[in-house]
Amino acid sequence: MITGLLEAHGVRTQPSLGEAGLNDWIVLSLPVMPVPDSSSPDPTRPSEDWFEYLMSVQLDSEREVEMHFASPLFHGLGYSYEHEAAGFRFDMWEGVSRLKAEVDLLYFADEHHSLTDGVPLVLVEAKAADQPPDAGTGQAKSYAYWLKPAYYVTTNGTAIVVYNYQGGAVPDVKVLDLKRSDLRERFDDLYRALNPKAAAAARQAKIDKLTGPAPA
Repeated sequence: MITGLLEAHGVRTQPSLGEAGLNDWIVLSLPVMPVPDSSSPDPTRPSEDWFEYLMSVQLDSEREVEMHFASPLFHGLGYSYEHEAAGFRFDMWEGVSRLKAEVDLLYFADEHHSLTDGVPLVLVEAKAADQPPDAGTGQAKSYAYWLKPAYYVTTNGTAIVVYNYQGGAVPDVKVLDLKRSDLRERFDDLYRALNPKAAAAARQAKIDKLTGPAPA
């Protein structure tokens, strides 16, 4: 009953009431979530050969996961090399100290790959195959604070975890958590969240919520 009441009012519990232990803290937040996207990858759904490759390719190092799994995955989701910035470098701050950082993959709305005139949509942090699925979460979250994407994704080539970035004010929301072996069956879910049009709309919705709609 409590779960239903919270959901009806848009209140997100992390962890969920069903997952929380007796002594766990539960964070309540009112995240800004995008309107559900109903678009379909058809007729541009990747071929059966594409699925077979991604589900069978041998992955070991972080670079292999990045090059042979994450990048092809996003191309299948509708991104081109025009959108993709590999090894994107940027400045982040800790107190008064400026640090140089580099994100594995950052997908922009178009060919403008900068934080001044570009629109970052999805940040991807890859980890080696022997790392746990959540190994890159803290790093991706800290990068997202400075890059302001709509989503960030962590993957070790076996698991794919997608977070809706909430801007740092409230906890980010895990929206998808799937295995590589489920990719064929769960591809439409991944596409509806992360395709370029949906990701751009999700990012703009957060901006509008925080600053008001942009003038026509």
